[in-house]
Amino acid sequence: MSEPRDPILEADLDAYVDDQLDVARRIEVEAYLSAHPNVAARVMSDLRTRDELRLALAVSRGMARPATS
Repeated sequence: MSEPRDPILEADLDAYVDDQLDVARRIEVEAYLSAHPNVAARVMSDLRTRDELRLALAVSRGMARPATS
């Protein structure tokens, strides 16, 4: 694998967690993460937090709202 076209920045990691990268950049970020286990652990934690929030929001949307008059 070649070096990334640009250095991997925090913005790239955030975009990776938010699933906002194009395929080529995602591959570059994943290669970077495989070479940097400490960063990868932090990103995995962010992914878990993202998924927990999505799950909590999905559950709360299914709850009935109190009636208002």
